[in-house]
Amino acid sequence: MKNKIFILLFIFLGLVSCGKINTPTNNLINPGESSNLEENEDSFGENLDNSGIYDGEFEGESNIVINCVSGTKNAYTIENDTVTFKDISIDSVYSICGNLNGNIIINISQNCKFELEMQGLSIISNNINPITILNGDKVTLTAKKETKNYIYDYRDVIDENDSSLYNSAIYSKCDLKLGGKGEMNVVSKNNNGIHSKDDIEVKNLTLKVVSIDNALKGNDGVTIESGNIKLISSKGDCIKTTNSHISDKGNQKGTVTILDGNIELYAACDGIDAAYNVDINGGNLNIYTDKYSNYSSEIISTSEGTYYIKTSTDSYQYSIKYYNNDNDYLWVNSTYHSSYRDGRTNYFYYNFDKKSEYSKLKIYTYKQTQELAQENEYVNSSEYLSINDKYDTIQIKNNAYSWTNYTTQSRPGGFGGPGGMNEGNSDKKDYSTKGIKASNQIMINNGNISIKSYDDGIHVNNDETLENGESPLGNINIEGGTIAIYSNDDGIHADGSLIIENGNINIFNSYEGLEGNTVNIVAGYVSIVSKDDGINATTTTGEAVVIDGGINYIYCSGDGIDSNSRTSYSGIIFNNGKTVVISNSNGNSAIDTESGYKFNGGRVVAIMPNGGMSNEATHCQNFSSIGTKKSINLTLNSYLVINDEVNIKMPCNINGLVIYLGDNNCSISSSSNISNELDNNGVYWK
Repeated sequence: MKNKIFILLFIFLGLVSCGKINTPTNNLINPGESSNLEENEDSFGENLDNSGIYDGEFEGESNIVINCVSGTKNAYTIENDTVTFKDISIDSVYSICGNLNGNIIINISQNCKFELEMQGLSIISNNINPITILNGDKVTLTAKKETKNYIYDYRDVIDENDSSLYNSAIYSKCDLKLGGKGEMNVVSKNNNGIHSKDDIEVKNLTLKVVSIDNALKGNDGVTIESGNIKLISSKGDCIKTTNSHISDKGNQKGTVTILDGNIELYAACDGIDAAYNVDINGGNLNIYTDKYSNYSSEIISTSEGTYYIKTSTDSYQYSIKYYNNDNDYLWVNSTYHSSYRDGRTNYFYYNFDKKSEYSKLKIYTYKQTQELAQENEYVNSSEYLSINDKYDTIQIKNNAYSWTNYTTQSRPGGFGGPGGMNEGNSDKKDYSTKGIKASNQIMINNGNISIKSYDDGIHVNNDETLENGESPLGNINIEGGTIAIYSNDDGIHADGSLIIENGNINIFNSYEGLEGNTVNIVAGYVSIVSKDDGINATTTTGEAVVIDGGINYIYCSGDGIDSNSRTSYSGIIFNNGKTVVISNSNGNSAIDTESGYKFNGGRVVAIMPNGGMSNEATHCQNFSSIGTKKSINLTLNSYLVINDEVNIKMPCNINGLVIYLGDNNCSISSSSNISNELDNNGVYWK
C-alpha cells in the first residue's frame, strides 16, 4: 500500500523587510489573455463526476447501427461484440452509432484511407482496448456534429512488455487523425488514453481524455490544428512523442505542433514532452502539472511498512535496535534508498522495515568497515526513541536524532549555489513535472499560454544525443504570444540559448525566471518574479546576457541579472530597451558579473540593498560617463523618482543602492505620491 505525501516546508530567511518575505507584496503582474494562475498554491480541475464524461455509460447488451457512407460496402463483421472493418480496397467512410459492449478493430489495406464517423456511440470494454487500428494508410476517427461519443477502457493495468496487448483505449499502428465537430470522450481507467505508433493529428474536435498514463501519445508526432481539447493524466504526461529519428522519406520525427485551438492539460508529470521539438503557432494553452492539477495521484510515495533515516552524509551505515525490554528486542539493518540536493547540501535517505510490535527503537551509526547490529564498536547512537505513528523518518543532524516526515523539499524554490544551472525545486528527482519540455528546441511564435508547474515552466535539454545522431540544440526561441508562468522551479530554462524576439512574458513565481547558457532579449515585454536570480546565464566565455530592447521588469531575492562569463566586460551587454531590476536580498546584486558588463544604450534602473555584493552593479566599462548611483532608503509602496524619466512603486522596504544607466548626472529621490500612470508592475517610463 502506498501513502500519498505532499509535504512542503516553507523555510526562507529574508534579509529585507517586505510585505511577505522574499515574495512580491502586490499583484503587479497581469497575465494578459491567459487564464488566472493565482499567486498561491491553488490547484485546478473540476470534479470529473460533474463533467459529463461518464454520461455515456450504459448497462445491457450491445445495440449498434453501422452504415457505409462511401467506398467498399459490407466490409465489416460482428462477432462476439467485436466489430472488425477489413477487406477495404478503396478509400472508405463508415458511420456507427449506438451502444457497444465490446471493441472495434480496423485492419485495412496500407494503400487505403478509412474514416469511421461516430454519430452517438458509446463503447465499454473490460477485456480489450476499445478501438484498435492495425493497418491502413491513414485512419480518421470523427465525431459527427452535435453528437456525443464515449469510449471507456475499464481494463486492469496492461503489461507494456506484452506485445499481444495494447495499453491504450485507442491504439493505432498507422497515422491517426481525430476530427469532426462533435464530442469525443475517452476514459482509460488504468492505461494510456490515445496512442499512435506513428503520428496523431487533431482538428475541429471537442476532445476529452481522462487516463492514468499518457493522454495523447504519438510516437512520431502530435499536431493540434484546432478544436476544444481537455487532456487529463493522473500519473503520466498529457501530450507525448518518443521518436527523434528521421523517417525513410527524410522527415524528422518527434515534434509536437500546436497551430490553434483551446487546450487544457492536467498532468501528473509533463504537460507536453516532445522527443524533438515543440512548435506553438497559436491557440489558447493552459497547463497544470503535479500538485497544481487536482487529478494527480501518487506523485511522491513512501511505503506504509517502512521507516526512513535522513542524513547529510553517505559515509556511514546504520542498524536499528527495536526494543520492548531486555529480553524482547530485534536488530534490523537499513539500506540506501535515495538522495536529493537542497541548495548546497546533499541529503541521503536510508530505509528499514517498520516493526509495529515494538514500542521503542535506537539507531546505531557505524563506519563502513565496522560490523553492523552490535553495541561494542560504533560511531554514535541515539537514545531510545518512542515510536510515533505521526512520523515516518528520523533525521540525524549534528549527532542529534529527531522524528520528522519523509520529504525531499525543505522550501519552495530552494537555493542554488553561485552560478551554474542549479536545481531550485529539489522535490523532483524521480520524475519530470514540467509544463512544456523538448529534447531539442522549443519555438513559440504566437498563442496565449498559461503554465502552473511544479517543475520548470518551459524547458529544453541538450544533454543526450538524439536518435537522428545529432547533438541537441537545447534552444528556446520566443517570437510572439502571451505567456504566463507560475513555477516552483525555473520559469523558462534552456540548456542552450534562450532568445526572446517579442511577446508578452509574465513569470509570476519561479526559482530563477530565465535561465540559459546564453540569454538574449530583443523586444517585447518581460516581467519576472523569482526567489533566486531573475536572469541567469551559465556560459563562462563571451557575451552571456544581451538586452537589445524590450520593456523588462525583474523582482527577485537573488541576483537580478547574473552572468558567469569571465570574458572582460562581456558578461552582460545593455544595447537598448527599458529595464528595471530589483533585488531585495542582502548578499546579492541587481547586476552581477564575473568580469564586468557594458552599457551601449537604453535605460536601466538597478535597485538593491546597500553593501554586500552591490559593488558588482557598478562594474561597468564606462560607468562614470553613463551612470549615476545613490544610496537611499525606500519604503514599501513609496515611489522611486529618477528625473522625469521613470517612476517605480516599491514592492518592499530597502535601505538601498540605486543605479541608473543612461545619465551620469540624474536626480534620484523618493516620493509618497506621483501623478504618472503606472503599468502593471508599478513602473512608469517616459
